[in-house]
Amino acid sequence: MNHIVEVTQDALTQMLLNGFEAFVIKHGGKKRSGIEFHASLYGDFEFNQKSGIHYNVIRFVSADTSARMASGSVENDPEAQDLKEQIAEQLGYYRLGNMHSHPYLLNEMSLDTVRNRGCVFSKGDKKFFKYQLEQKPEGSYLLELVLTIKQLEKQNTVRDGRIDDSVIEFSVGNCKCFLRAQAFSKNDGGELVEEPTRLNCEYLEKFTYISADFGRVKAKPKRTRVLEYKPR
Repeated sequence: MNHIVEVTQDALTQMLLNGFEAFVIKHGGKKRSGIEFHASLYGDFEFNQKSGIHYNVIRFVSADTSARMASGSVENDPEAQDLKEQIAEQLGYYRLGNMHSHPYLLNEMSLDTVRNRGCVFSKGDKKFFKYQLEQKPEGSYLLELVLTIKQLEKQNTVRDGRIDDSVIEFSVGNCKCFLRAQAFSKNDGGELVEEPTRLNCEYLEKFTYISADFGRVKAKPKRTRVLEYKPR
């Protein structure tokens, strides 16, 4: 199977708003900034039988407010997923898949390491995807996106652009971001398979970087794991 995933500007905006809120703002009793968020993806779907291509257009993103968010993991609630899917279908939208974020503070991982392995799906992610597919009928697949946010000392737009078919690198203020899309299935032996997937996002492929008056994300004095936003 081949998959094309188009992310609209509206959906990208929602991904970034939710991702940066989870990244910068300290939530409730959490002792640090930089937690993962989880969201459901909604939009339009079409399968071209002649070409064998699955077309997914992500129109909007719904943050899963019931998800248990932490700095190294996030766990969604299946009941919430079902509830939202049923409502969305009544309004004419398909639930296309899920997404979550990978947050990295300044001294947690180098940018090159994030680029090479921090922006990929983790072993824990893949273990959970395999479990989900085991609950689905044969021939099913999952569509998953991951938004990686890496804090830097200063803005760095070097290498912004497409990394490969499924990943686009871009800058937001003094943070480097990576958006990855991947469809997963399982083979006859029950092993997880990465289906050929192409991520398209017209907005990301046209812009230089997202700056405006965004300012800087920086650690609070003497608290390297707690961030704050400093306007320009």
